[in-house]
Amino acid sequence: MSSRNWAGIVLIAAGVLAYLGGRVLLDQGRQKERAPAYALPEFELTAVTAASEGPLSKASLLGKPWIADFIFTSCAGPCPALSLCMAALQRELPASVGLVSFTVDPDYDNPERLKAYAARFGAKPGRWFFATGPKARLYSLLTNGFKLPVAENPGAPAGQRVIHSTKFTLVDSRGFVVGYYDSDDVGDLRRLKRDALSL
Repeated sequence: MSSRNWAGIVLIAAGVLAYLGGRVLLDQGRQKERAPAYALPEFELTAVTAASEGPLSKASLLGKPWIADFIFTSCAGPCPALSLCMAALQRELPASVGLVSFTVDPDYDNPERLKAYAARFGAKPGRWFFATGPKARLYSLLTNGFKLPVAENPGAPAGQRVIHSTKFTLVDSRGFVVGYYDSDDVGDLRRLKRDALSL
C-alpha cells in the first residue's frame, strides 16, 4: 500500500475517533445535566391556587416531577414573562408534571394577591401552585435548597425590590433537582419539556 493511501486511512481514522470522542463527551454532558445533583431539603409552605389555599411540603410533591420558578406579583421585570412560560408549560405538558411558582416577596404577595395572579395567568387549581410563607423560610429554600440567588433592596420601587433567578428548575419524583433551564432560551425550554416528559 502506498504512503498516500496510508495517509488517507490515518486521516479517516482520526476523523472517526474525533467524532466518537465528541459524541462521548456530548453524552457525558447530557448525563451530567440530568444526573440528580442533590435532594431538596424538607420544607413547609402555603400553596395558593386561583380557588384555594392549603399546606405545601416537599412530601406533598413527591411521586411526580415538577417545575419550579420564582416570581413576585408586583414585578416590573421578567416575572410576567416567566408566568406566561409556565402557562405554556401547563398547556403543553401532561398533568403528571406539576408546576410551582415560589414568591420572592411574601410580605406583599399575600394569598389574595396570589389567587388573583394565578387567575390572571389561567393557573389550574391542583396543577399549578403558588407557594408563599415566611420570608426567611422561602429565602433559605431558594439559596440553600435550590441553590439560586435572591436579594432584596427595600429602598427600590416595589416592582424592582427583589432580584432573583429567572431559571426554571426541574425536580424529579423523589425530590431531587435534576436541571436548570434559562427562561429566555428557546432551546433550553424545549429541553425542559423533553426532560420533564422523560422522568
